[in-house]
Amino acid sequence: MMQYDPGSLPYVSSVQIVDLRSIDANRVSEYMRCAKDAMVYDCDPVTSDLIAETWRRLPIGEMVRCHTPPVGLRFYVDNTIVCEGSVCWACENIFGNVNGSEFCYTFDPKSKAGLDLFKLVQSIVGPDVLPNHSED
Repeated sequence: MMQYDPGSLPYVSSVQIVDLRSIDANRVSEYMRCAKDAMVYDCDPVTSDLIAETWRRLPIGEMVRCHTPPVGLRFYVDNTIVCEGSVCWACENIFGNVNGSEFCYTFDPKSKAGLDLFKLVQSIVGPDVLPNHSED
């Protein structure tokens, strides 16, 4: 897997949030690939910009050895996916794909950017899809 820097996300024209709760992937890196028939939430342009900007600010953290992502994010430029990743706040990691290469990024979910991204996504999908996580 390649090294990934969320700050490298280019300007995007739209963002989709993908409900991954019913996805049964064989590998942690396959959640987004297996989510072809999953529920998708299209974000409006303002929310897309906020999510992309918050993603770019995610600080590196230490990973817990699991991956049970409730949601994934797809970032588009026009109609092309430029980056996508399954996000797990409990496990503090993102597994995804950028430019055809798989990546894993560990982030600090308790950081301002981690909490802001959680709140933005939860405001779109609701607490049934993305329940509150522990903030101890």
